[in-house]
Amino acid sequence: MLKENEIISRALVTIDNFKGSLKAFKSSITDGGYTQLHMPNCFSRTLVWKVCLITDSFKISTWESKLNDSRVVFDQLISRDDMKLPWNKLDSDSVFYHSGDLSRKSSITRKSSSRDSKGLHKVSLLRVNTTEDPLSSSAQLSGYVNTGDDLELLQTIILDIDRLFPGEDFFSESNKYSIHRKKQLIEILYLWSKCNPQVGYKQGLHEILGLIYMNLSQESVDISQTNTFSSDDMKILSLYNVHYLCHDVFTIFNKFMLQSGNITHFYASEDALWKSIENFNVYLMKIDQFIHYTLNTKLNLEPQLWIIRYLRLLLLRELGSDLETTMLLWDKLVSLQLPINSGNSISSIPDILNFMIIQLLIQVKTDILSSDFSECLSILLHYPFKPTTQIEKHEFVKKLFKDAVKLYEKRNDDLKLYEYGIRLNNRYNPNLKILMNYTNGERSSTESVNSSRAASPAPGSNPPPTSAPPSLSSSRNDNMKFEKMRLEMRLKKKAQSMINPK
Repeated sequence: MLKENEIISRALVTIDNFKGSLKAFKSSITDGGYTQLHMPNCFSRTLVWKVCLITDSFKISTWESKLNDSRVVFDQLISRDDMKLPWNKLDSDSVFYHSGDLSRKSSITRKSSSRDSKGLHKVSLLRVNTTEDPLSSSAQLSGYVNTGDDLELLQTIILDIDRLFPGEDFFSESNKYSIHRKKQLIEILYLWSKCNPQVGYKQGLHEILGLIYMNLSQESVDISQTNTFSSDDMKILSLYNVHYLCHDVFTIFNKFMLQSGNITHFYASEDALWKSIENFNVYLMKIDQFIHYTLNTKLNLEPQLWIIRYLRLLLLRELGSDLETTMLLWDKLVSLQLPINSGNSISSIPDILNFMIIQLLIQVKTDILSSDFSECLSILLHYPFKPTTQIEKHEFVKKLFKDAVKLYEKRNDDLKLYEYGIRLNNRYNPNLKILMNYTNGERSSTESVNSSRAASPAPGSNPPPTSAPPSLSSSRNDNMKFEKMRLEMRLKKKAQSMINPK
């Protein structure tokens, strides 16, 4: 855990390094410069997430008011009768059981009660008119008070939080703070779900919230009441105040999931989720037709068996067992700056995510093309993340994000997407040769992949004799031959349409 003086130093050095420019700060994050590996003396993940998603400014003088605005909203929520968690309705042997009403008081210190009461009312009105804020559904909230539903919601969230990141000591039962931390997560998820009844709680949200909470909690501090800090120092420390951890995590989670479109595309409804999967398949077809054909036609591997987790968890489980690698990627997502995108750049995250998944598939293309159904599914469900050192992990994430942004910028030009797909294949599959023979379709795609692994024949040597053609009575070979012909004709037609668009 960071100390107060170290926090102040890191913040001031960071601001000075980027000359107070938020744009330069975000660019350094997305380019892989502002990381613990490359700038260990000033890197702070709290600074990344709270500056990008709450203060939106490097001007320290504005931090206090912007933080208070968002924290007041959270305080309003926890003080509402219809937002109280039914801890007392849980089984009495539950570690989260609490008899009677749980008293929850705001930790925000107020200078004037009369002034503040007016301020609270004003903030509430402002939030109602902001579409990305949970209070925008106030009309729906008033009718969402069914006690039975509330208890079921609480029990569902507890069930998921109880098994959150079992390998992490931060949430382990042996950690004396684990129950307190899990209780805070439960409360945040419960409030967020009540504020968004059209979505409610969906499995997967707890992992995203848990990872954000864990990282911000590790840099939070209990601010001592002392006169040794200047006014600006206190404004910096307020960003890290542990008493407002839940307030800030709630705001960050809300913006990261709603403003980005992650909720709308992946959680809001099955129709929206299937549309997102269809969009992914369209992009995959344009960038790498062989992977698209193998997954969807040859193996008939239904996308819902693997890609839903990739989309909903934002690749949380695909980048190895070290959750720090996932946070490296998410740091870049919250710092997105796309000049070609009108409005908030983080709204491009769903499309960026599609292209990252395609880049990951191209990296294991040889394995996909040479696998049967079960082998391929195993690859997708247990992505073979190979980097082991911190430098390798940073470089992996840097390339993954950079390639996704490049593809996103070309998303409206099919030919450029196809060309960039070739570049990615040349980088990750330089020895892969998929042989196409329009006069004889005897070879399967698996044989073609395997042939690329063998050494090329020496110059001047006689080629080995070809095997006898398969018997016409062999239905299996006939099916393979027909399947190969269909692929060849499909690829040829697609290539011609891209080269000679109407």
